[in-house]
Amino acid sequence: MSNSESSQKLKIGDTVQLKSGGPTMTIYFIDKSGGSINCQWFAGDKLDKLENGYFSPDSLQLVVVKPHKKGTATCNF
Repeated sequence: MSNSESSQKLKIGDTVQLKSGGPTMTIYFIDKSGGSINCQWFAGDKLDKLENGYFSPDSLQLVVVKPHKKGTATCNF
């Protein structure tokens, strides 16, 4: 799959993960050329640090996030 094919499927706000694994990330910015995607994710012991990095579109896959039912979401902060 080429970079242009990958970037057409991915858009700002999509939830993704590296194909090799790792944290669930949110797409924050897509380079106009489609060759680089900036993602953000929470890290740290308490998931209290916002991290970001640039990735090749070919290294990312969409992640389906199931919404929580009302009243069942919990937060460990």
